Amino acid sequence: MTFVLGDTAAEAQEKAAEIRKQQVSPQTALLTLEQVWGRDLSGYDLDGPLPDIDPDPEGRPAQGRVRIGDPLAVAAKWRAVSEAKGLSIRQTVIETTGRQSFIGTPAQVADALDEFVTLRAADGFILVPQFTPGGLDDFVERVVPLLQERGAFRTEYSGHTLREHLGLARPAGKG
Repeated sequence: MTFVLGDTAAEAQEKAAEIRKQQVSPQTALLTLEQVWGRDLSGYDLDGPLPDIDPDPEGRPAQGRVRIGDPLAVAAKWRAVSEAKGLSIRQTVIETTGRQSFIGTPAQVADALDEFVTLRAADGFILVPQFTPGGLDDFVERVVPLLQERGAFRTEYSGHTLREHLGLARPAGKG
């Protein structure tokens, strides 16, 4: 999961939007579009509307890419979003793709993570920084202390090995 923090929810949303714009270059938007449509769409203006042609259900995605889901259903979803919000091709790709993100203030992100664990929707998270180096610093400095205050994140380790940290017994026959 990824995260974007701000001093206010609005600031975090603005940062998240800017990060997505940086991640989805015109070339990335075109490749993503061609992945769904299964055909060469290099002639389309990425600042214009989605193609008015349907995806080719038999079309092959670009080399090194895999098709995700039913292309006709994905195109219909993208068209609905694009038309409802008046988005260009690139804006639609930005809006409809991406990882699960937690976006908000440190307290809001801590609340969301804590809720996932409390509801047993997750027993842990793999954090993927939006950028490196230093992409986890904000999380460690601003969210981890809040989780520690709630008892949702350890403040120290209980042993010297991973097995001991996880509270696992030694395998039988191992001294």
